[in-house]
Amino acid sequence: MDAEHSTPDRTTPQPRRGRSHDPEGRRSAVLEAARRLFAAQGYKGVGIRAIAAEAGVAPGLVMAYFGSKDGLFREVVGGGTGVTEGVLDDPSVGREELPHALAHDYLDRWDRLPAHDPWPALIRSGLSHPPSAELLSTILDRQVSEPLRRLLGDCDAADARIAMIRSVLFGVIMERYLFAHEPAASVPTGTLEPVLADVLTAALTGRIPERRAPEPDPAAALRPLAREAPGASGPAVFAALNACAAHYRTLIGRVVKRHGISLAAFEVLSALHATSAPYRRTMGEIAAAGAVSAGGVTQQADRLVEAGLIERERDGQDRRIVHLRLTPAGADLVGRVAEERRAHERELLAGLVPVEQRQLAALLDGLGRSMTEGQG
Repeated sequence: MDAEHSTPDRTTPQPRRGRSHDPEGRRSAVLEAARRLFAAQGYKGVGIRAIAAEAGVAPGLVMAYFGSKDGLFREVVGGGTGVTEGVLDDPSVGREELPHALAHDYLDRWDRLPAHDPWPALIRSGLSHPPSAELLSTILDRQVSEPLRRLLGDCDAADARIAMIRSVLFGVIMERYLFAHEPAASVPTGTLEPVLADVLTAALTGRIPERRAPEPDPAAALRPLAREAPGASGPAVFAALNACAAHYRTLIGRVVKRHGISLAAFEVLSALHATSAPYRRTMGEIAAAGAVSAGGVTQQADRLVEAGLIERERDGQDRRIVHLRLTPAGADLVGRVAEERRAHERELLAGLVPVEQRQLAALLDGLGRSMTEGQG
């Protein structure tokens, strides 16, 4: 039989397709990209195309995995920090100790909340996005209401007690961590924790804990009082911010220049160092963090690779994704510059007492959120 009509040899290896056959890996990449972007920009600020680009996949694949942006968002926030994380169901914690254990665990976890945790995005989105509000209510029912109902049983006013505990916990999130309202944002955790425990004790048991009044502090009268800032118009506020930012960047630019790199290059190194070991991120993640523009990241990365301060690495699951990783020399440089930088920052803030510094940080955080939300 001639070659034209011969039967193909089924044992001959067929050429492999160019696309990756790792659906679980690509699905995980989409979830990680969505978690980062939702946390940074909220539900409304992120589109399917942006998530797909960050994950290195086609937008249609995101839709195939999750059906819609809502479906993807629900999947992402379902794995967040949550509210009580099992404390209410812990059999080792008795009812008398529960308010104190809950207050400690709650404040500790939210004080250390990872930058990419999706819960803040879920709460902010719930204010204007009904599906997010519904999901938030469902999670609160599962994590707070149901274990409390098992704990309280047929207790008098059980519904009212559950409602109050939910309101207290959720209110702390809003006041202290999302909006940074004063005085909640500036109260030290060690001071707030026993007071929160008292409130939770009253809500859970109906008993108001008795506390002796603290002894007078003779040194309190000697401490400087926080000064009231004079009123200022919008242009004056932003003129002052611009002047401070320009002065700060000039000063820090001189610090990093002594180490042979530019301020933009150091910001790329800092963005990498801000993650945990092995200190690596994609260029898209660095740009999304606001350190340097997307085009600037590529330019600075070339110089930093040449200087031996970072390395480029292909993703183990998807070769199309490139990570930047700090080398030991890069990590050492960040540490040395950061030490000098902190010394200069302390000098710059020397004119403000600690409470003013905390208030300033809270005000700037609130301004930043207002500006971000205003762009949505």
